[in-house]
Amino acid sequence: MKNLFILSLVFFCGSLAAQNQETPESGEKVIIDNDKIKVIEHFSWPQGDVCGLGMHHHEPHLTVVLTDAKVKITPENGDAQEIEVESGTSIWFGDAETHAVINSGNQPTKMVLVYLKE
Repeated sequence: MKNLFILSLVFFCGSLAAQNQETPESGEKVIIDNDKIKVIEHFSWPQGDVCGLGMHHHEPHLTVVLTDAKVKITPENGDAQEIEVESGTSIWFGDAETHAVINSGNQPTKMVLVYLKE
């Protein structure tokens, strides 16, 4: 049941982003925050922070990538890596982590992070 809920939320967030054609400001926007779930949309211009400012922490979450993205991820240990992800990619991060993520591409990025509250 939880998987069906998450899948429905992913489709909802994707269609919400497709409807909003305005150019958002860099940063984050809380889409939903209640006692069960928190959904945050992150937007980044090239060379900007992708999912938080500088080195930051995330609890376990689902990331849904809404645009093609090229990012440089630097974990706490400093071993940076650059990756490319396609629009529509969903990634489950089952462990809490601390990192910095920079938009290393030449296009804006948009992602939605979904945190379950239990």
